[in-house]
Amino acid sequence: MTNKVREEIESIEIPRELRERSRLGIEQARRELGLRTWQSKLAKTAVIAAASVGLIVALGAATSPTFAAYVKSLFTFYKVDEGLKKAADEGFAEPVNREVTDQGITLKVKEVVNDVFRLSIVYGLEKDGKPLDTNLLFENFTPTDPEQDPYVNEYTFTDENGKELNLLQQWKKVGNDLMLYISLDEVAPGKEVKSLADIPNKLFVDFNVTLIGKTSGKWHLNVPIDLSKAKAASAIIPLNKRYESPFGFSLDFLQLRHGPSKSEMLVQVNETQKWKRSYQVDPSFHYQIKDGQGRVIAAEDFLPLNDLAIGSKNALPQFANGQGSGGKMRFWHPFLPFSDAKDLKLELTTVYTVERMAKDFSVSFDPKELTKQPLTKETEGRKLAFTARLKTEEAQERLSDGREAFKGQGWVIEADQQLGADTLDLKWALLDGQGQEMTPREHVTLLSQDEKGNYRNRTLFFFQDGAAVPDRVTMTYNRYTKANPVSWSIPLEPSSDPALPEVPRAFDMTVEDLNKPEIVAKAEKAMRELVPGELIEMYGVTELSDRWFLHLKGGDAGMAIVDKATGEPFLLRRNYPYDKLDDALRHKAEQAMQELDPGQNGWFEQGQRLKTKDQNEWIIRGERAQVVIDAVTGEVTKASQYFPKEMNAQIKAAAEQAYAALSNGKGLRIASAVRVKTPLKDVWELAGPGRRFIADIGAVTHQVTSASLTYKDDVYRDEARARTLFATPYYTAEKALETVGPEVKKLFGIDLEGYRAKVQWNGYTFTKQGAATVKAKVNAKGEFWEYRMESEQGKSD
Repeated sequence: MTNKVREEIESIEIPRELRERSRLGIEQARRELGLRTWQSKLAKTAVIAAASVGLIVALGAATSPTFAAYVKSLFTFYKVDEGLKKAADEGFAEPVNREVTDQGITLKVKEVVNDVFRLSIVYGLEKDGKPLDTNLLFENFTPTDPEQDPYVNEYTFTDENGKELNLLQQWKKVGNDLMLYISLDEVAPGKEVKSLADIPNKLFVDFNVTLIGKTSGKWHLNVPIDLSKAKAASAIIPLNKRYESPFGFSLDFLQLRHGPSKSEMLVQVNETQKWKRSYQVDPSFHYQIKDGQGRVIAAEDFLPLNDLAIGSKNALPQFANGQGSGGKMRFWHPFLPFSDAKDLKLELTTVYTVERMAKDFSVSFDPKELTKQPLTKETEGRKLAFTARLKTEEAQERLSDGREAFKGQGWVIEADQQLGADTLDLKWALLDGQGQEMTPREHVTLLSQDEKGNYRNRTLFFFQDGAAVPDRVTMTYNRYTKANPVSWSIPLEPSSDPALPEVPRAFDMTVEDLNKPEIVAKAEKAMRELVPGELIEMYGVTELSDRWFLHLKGGDAGMAIVDKATGEPFLLRRNYPYDKLDDALRHKAEQAMQELDPGQNGWFEQGQRLKTKDQNEWIIRGERAQVVIDAVTGEVTKASQYFPKEMNAQIKAAAEQAYAALSNGKGLRIASAVRVKTPLKDVWELAGPGRRFIADIGAVTHQVTSASLTYKDDVYRDEARARTLFATPYYTAEKALETVGPEVKKLFGIDLEGYRAKVQWNGYTFTKQGAATVKAKVNAKGEFWEYRMESEQGKSD
């Protein structure tokens, strides 16, 4: 699924039940949307690298006092980038030495490098005085069944005012320890750090660990970190300069940032419809930064294939380097610190494009023959030589640039290509003698450039021993990466220029490209009926399997979602700035929020008219609030308040007790709290991290009205699966009453004596004349994971 389609799906108003399961995933997807090299914390292989035997032995010494006397900082000992080593050498590495022990295992936070743009913390595990492999912390990060709780080990962050911060996190294995990177430098539009005042003076890092390998316990550490010294050594330089490319995109150089362990450039890439139509790839470019003596002190070769980025200089490795969507991406490019350099200038030297040839070029050969003698070809001035060889050793090979590749036995095809001054690579496709696509286990590019500026590209395709050597191989290319020279430069000095104007959003295609005028006309007609008197014109199109998303012209004005099979629009959405809404509509929304939190204002930023088969309403929202108004009756159907300044102690205690009742006494960390008022209920919805636990607490009564462990739901919103899985009820009515009775007593204080039970698939309803109704849901293991109490009138409170 493309980033653009994700954006469309996430922007649709969805029912509460769906939000309960998906909200965390959506929030994380929004943060990670479009991340070009983002590696998920849930992917163990992305954060764990095998340590050498020699290093592991050395790490045993790293815990001793003798070792500490010789090594100033772990960051100078471990294999980390030179930026962190430099910061450590200059006094920004500080010992933490906080630890907690449970079940004979010690979690120890050892040291931190303070950098407001890249906080780096080293921590590890020990047992009986010996280091344990920190892989154990990630064993349950990818649960394999609904019973497992995927949020057993968490890392949370708060500022000096107790506000929880949603910060990007990444891990790197350093020896037998872990290094946790925390990014405080948001780059998403509207959330970017514009001033050092946006960064807290103190940060508190909570290590909440409850499972190490197979051992359950409680390892909790709160680590305070003073950022004031790092802030004093940092700088944010506004630039606000735009380069307009003739190819149809622009580059906004927004900020230069300096910190103790890195300097970085904040760049926004804006694609236009011209670029989308012509290239359909991410824009790529090269720039260099020179000092007053003309020396290149940093350079970024920004190409999607890192093997081609040979023009980078002093660039630091990174995990996440971009955020955005819809043809607008922001990237931060980190370099070794150069804050002391004077009279800096940025020069944009190259823009890369992927070009198509008028005609495909193919070469066909017997790979066994290539093991004896190379095959040479020439096309459009490019000289090509093809060879093949068997690999009989299991160990990886060390390549000419120092990298290791090709683990195991197999065979290798090499294309040695002399490409000239403007071509970096050729995009090869491989077919066997039967015309079947050949997918190498690994392919590596070795790119170099001679003194005349001509590129040589050696591309190696490795097929592991399970892939038999075919009698025939055909290699074809019709696209290549072209380097287009550019001459554009700016001084890297503080600018007072205003913020750069917005660039219109670019779509995968336009309605003209779609070429289905009858579909577009039908969607426009439906939209005009929804909002009479407005100028309605569809422009952009995104596509997802069985549907089209047709976007209104003019920013984020709205869209229609059309079913491909029928051509009918089944969702219509029109967006408005809040100040453009009708006065009566705004008054009603403000009044609804005043009832929840009197005296507050500035709740709303946007209004949305939404119509589907089941919904016909206005949704008026802001960061802290949302009000839903029925478009027919004009009545408020729901008002929600997010992020309360203070949480009622009784409500918080009720949620904690409910969680303890369902989790055998475990403690609850409340991650979100929302006040929700409808005609049928007035509750606080409190949730734990990941919304794995959700409880509704009466806003007036302070009593629990529902509680659920959502991660145990094995048929979420899948009625067909529920019908099949629970065709035969898991419990009889009598057994269900007996099973849920103790939990219902603990949660709601209700004795089910005299109640009757009714079952439908995985849902059980317990009723008694003149008493509240209780509903519960069970999973295939017989675990009741959701409980809900309703009054005789159906109200939750």
